[in-house]
Amino acid sequence: MRTRPYRLAVLVFDEMDLLDVAGPLEVLSTAGRKWNWRAVKAELVASAPGLKTTRAQLALGPAAGLESCPEPELVLIPGGYGARRALEDAELLGYLARVSAGLTLTLAVGSGVLLAARAGLLQGATVAAIPSLEPELRELEPSLTVDARARTATSARAITAAQNGSAIDLGLEVVARLLGSGQAAGTARELGYAWGTETIALEIRG
Repeated sequence: MRTRPYRLAVLVFDEMDLLDVAGPLEVLSTAGRKWNWRAVKAELVASAPGLKTTRAQLALGPAAGLESCPEPELVLIPGGYGARRALEDAELLGYLARVSAGLTLTLAVGSGVLLAARAGLLQGATVAAIPSLEPELRELEPSLTVDARARTATSARAITAAQNGSAIDLGLEVVARLLGSGQAAGTARELGYAWGTETIALEIRG
């Protein structure tokens, strides 16, 4: 059984969507909490270190430079307008290329999937994305499959969420993959969030 936390690099940049970062991190910090165990060690990193302003006009950080997390096992890429601007960030793309071989999972929310695709992290993956992103995604990575109806999509080395409202679902899918479905269900209950089979149960009772 693994006892050390997974190392997660959270890429941050100006004009990202706040929930894309906050949702998954809240889930991951909750997993294992009642055993006083940290499942994931998250580090905010950016091509230009410092505070980063979200589209909600709240600042996150300060973020460290990319070199502070040279060997992450997980990488989280948020969406928002900032993700589109990051498509031209050569330093950020170079970092993703360097760490790609060692990644257990690439996690991307909303338009963050564009950056993941541009960096070559979604080869052969099934990706959850809104329909308007499908042409761009196919151009960036012809080998991927877009599921425009799913809230989240899981593949061997990637988990994606179509919109920031499903960022919590993405976090729970990560917990299920790394720690087991039972742990994910327990984390959802602790958060008071209907997820998976519990969502079905709520619909039946309703």
